[in-house]
Amino acid sequence: MESEKQPMTLAQRLQKSWADLRQTNVRAQAHYTVFRTTQHIKNKNGLVKQYQQRFAAGWEKWLGVGAGITGVFMLLNPDGLWRWQFVLVLGGVLIAPLLADLWHSLKKVFTEYPGKQLIGQVITLEQGIVEGAGSIRLDNLEWQLAGDDCPAGTQAKIIAINDRTLYITPLSQTA
Repeated sequence: MESEKQPMTLAQRLQKSWADLRQTNVRAQAHYTVFRTTQHIKNKNGLVKQYQQRFAAGWEKWLGVGAGITGVFMLLNPDGLWRWQFVLVLGGVLIAPLLADLWHSLKKVFTEYPGKQLIGQVITLEQGIVEGAGSIRLDNLEWQLAGDDCPAGTQAKIIAINDRTLYITPLSQTA
């Protein structure tokens, strides 16, 4: 029991992080994010309207962020930037919501994965699962199935997902 709770070394943590990163499909997630963003830009004033609403809802916070950014710049170079304080605060206020949106989008890319919404969904198997493997078409995508053997027509619940494989458990046997 105690051997399981030993802390991982730095090399082991890096290897685990690298393996986790290789398992995720980062390229596909990045392409999907770019596609979603360009579709959102195509909407009439989609991003502009969103920016205006976000800015108006929290302008005090953005003022604080702009002043903080200016403070950091002034700390790093007090002699050269004192004349530009107002412009830096104004620029920081205007750019802070965009940086926050960018951070949120990047965070979303690396924390969400395709098919996440399928977990917990009850499906009816079109084909039976034989020797622990099968396939199904959901949302115009072909998914591999893994789980207990069961005939076609069985109601099953999706309990997990890994890459393109849905792990299911049968709810009832109706064949």
